[in-house]
Amino acid sequence: MVDVDVPAYLSFLPQTLLAALDAVAEPVPDVPGLRVLAGLQREYPALESTEVLSLVVEVYRAVRDELRDVLEARRVDRAFVDEVTRQCREANAGKRVDDPSWATVIGARDASGRVVVGPSGEEVAVAPVSRPTFFPATQRPGEGFEVTLFGPPDSAKLAVNAMNALHRKKAGEPAIVGELVAASGQVPRWGADSEDSKTPMARDLLRATENLAACFDGTLQVDEGSRVYRLAEDGLALPLKRVAGLALPDGNHLLDGQPLPLHLVELVQHVWANRGEPRAHVLYFPKLETEGEATYLAHLFEAVEAAIQRRGPTFAVGSLRVLVVFENPRAIFRIKEIARALGRYFLGGSLGWHDFLASTARLFKEDPGYRIPVKADPNIVIHHIRESHHILVRDLAACGAQKIGGMYGILPTDGDAASYAVAMVGFIKDVVTQMKRGLDGFWVAHPDFVRLGIALVEAWRQRERSGATDPEGDALERLIAALV
Repeated sequence: MVDVDVPAYLSFLPQTLLAALDAVAEPVPDVPGLRVLAGLQREYPALESTEVLSLVVEVYRAVRDELRDVLEARRVDRAFVDEVTRQCREANAGKRVDDPSWATVIGARDASGRVVVGPSGEEVAVAPVSRPTFFPATQRPGEGFEVTLFGPPDSAKLAVNAMNALHRKKAGEPAIVGELVAASGQVPRWGADSEDSKTPMARDLLRATENLAACFDGTLQVDEGSRVYRLAEDGLALPLKRVAGLALPDGNHLLDGQPLPLHLVELVQHVWANRGEPRAHVLYFPKLETEGEATYLAHLFEAVEAAIQRRGPTFAVGSLRVLVVFENPRAIFRIKEIARALGRYFLGGSLGWHDFLASTARLFKEDPGYRIPVKADPNIVIHHIRESHHILVRDLAACGAQKIGGMYGILPTDGDAASYAVAMVGFIKDVVTQMKRGLDGFWVAHPDFVRLGIALVEAWRQRERSGATDPEGDALERLIAALV
């Protein structure tokens, strides 16, 4: 029986599976106790070298105890939430949800007096956000915005397409779209998502890291014989890597028979592979629940930067930045606390509503009366995410942080004009709603929505600047008429 450093990982990889994984792994020369999935070192020598893996182990040992503690705190807090919710369910029998005496876990205190879910009750000051020079401010009309395409980078061809999304014109694109895209001067972001859009298979993740590094150095290319996919000469998207959440173990990298944290392995490999490219040092990080977890993340970043700087003195300590995906109801109440805990690393945040709804359902799982909204509803952001957007904008604007919305989730059926019309109406409503709420951008799920998204925001910005009310002279009215 193996004593596990991070017991929470047994929920994903039980002891029997760990033993089976260890049996098919290979030892890493000069890194005592480390075994990796057979073949990885031969197939990915740059990322699975002894130098990189020793770096991973060094960082892990520096933060292991804190990671164990924050995941144990998460388990304890969830047990508290479940117990209080059961008690509230009994207390609320026969009441309506709008009854002033309706009981809820929000605001409840544990035995130490701490509010587990809800505002902390303290005044929190957050220092102004420090942005890298290549990451523009987006806080005032006309100063820029974020349109971010999300998708996994493990396919080199899809990675090229994501980088070239600005140049992807649909057949029959209205001329006004091109005019607004050109007037915006913007390029899209690409959320290179190794997190929750794919099962975390070792070779997929390593291919993704290699492809992303080739995007940054401009060398990514795919030759299929009849067609060659290359990066465009200009207008390339800016990739932002999203790593795994804290809770996922990496069964392909075992130290003394125990899984290393997937987020840590991915983070170290990515930063090391791009240590001379500051643009690669801006990351999305998902699934944080509390300021304690954010404190751990800040310590992890410190450990990664220090370890890499010792091996490569030209690496700029302090260059890492993080955009937090606020997709947990506990985190929504603690945005300022999370920003303060992350300190110099904090750049802003987004509200990923898909997982936000799922994690809210988890919060109230002991309440049989709770119902999750239908995720196929094209108006879900309008009807169900309003207050969370208002909190995000209020708390992030105070420190000049980026305030990014979520993803419109309805895609049309290829070649179906009616389906396209329905999806486009919903997309326009979704984008305009998020701009009205003061957000600085949003995510899209398909490259076809990138140019349309940029055009919509540019038209909105032009209306803000001019105050135009004449439909014939209003770019937003003309764009909507052309699209629908």
